[in-house]
Amino acid sequence: MKRMMLLLGLCFCISGLYAQKFETEVLDEGNTYEVRVKHFNKLFGEQFTPEKVASLPPNRAAQREEWREKCADKLLTEDLKTAIKQALKEDVGSFWVMLYTDETGKVITVKFVMSSSIYINISTKMLRELYSRAMKEKLNPEDYLFDGGRTYVLDGFELVKRVLQG
Repeated sequence: MKRMMLLLGLCFCISGLYAQKFETEVLDEGNTYEVRVKHFNKLFGEQFTPEKVASLPPNRAAQREEWREKCADKLLTEDLKTAIKQALKEDVGSFWVMLYTDETGKVITVKFVMSSSIYINISTKMLRELYSRAMKEKLNPEDYLFDGGRTYVLDGFELVKRVLQG
């Protein structure tokens, strides 16, 4: 019985990894795509308002950049690098990963913004895997100023330049 419950629990965990549904919004007359969890505005609309974004202390810029580099390195799998390189053969492109995090540093959700050339070369499965890996990241809350009503951080990084750098 215990084995059956363990197996069932494992199946739910694995299916949860690939069950994430996304919605896509076309920007810039089809040149840029924003991919985010389905019903993003309904789920997070009131939570993510401009007046609730934490401030950036200037003396922590180097630490934030170091975190971005480490996070991007973890998220850039060989398959993702290959897909980005393939897209760049056809056109120039960009691929931003935007992480929404709370005051503890836990990632709440992730949004991707990419050029059309990247969008057509990245599979939904690859985006789901990238989303799952990004949700496991944690930033250092000391790199931001959470005070009063400032309850979240929006931080991100561009992946294409990192692929091109090698």
